[in-house]
Amino acid sequence: GLDYLGEKLSENADIRATELSRLLTELGPSFIKIGQSLSIRTDLLSPAYVRGLRSLQDQVPPFSTAEARQIIEEELGQPIDA
Repeated sequence: GLDYLGEKLSENADIRATELSRLLTELGPSFIKIGQSLSIRTDLLSPAYVRGLRSLQDQVPPFSTAEARQIIEEELGQPIDA
């Protein structure tokens, strides 16, 4: 919005890409995976966004096995051991 109106799209692209990467990280593993997938789509995103999202390839905070298990079970709608 404001970057476009203020004609600062290119100037603020790296900042916005970093903010997007941080936001996806805060939203959790599923969103991180989306960001990782997008980071290789140079045909869809500007170079600044590709650079920003590439940080999701190797700079992602770890999470526990219990949390991973919980996410999988929620997605499947049943326990993994079932």
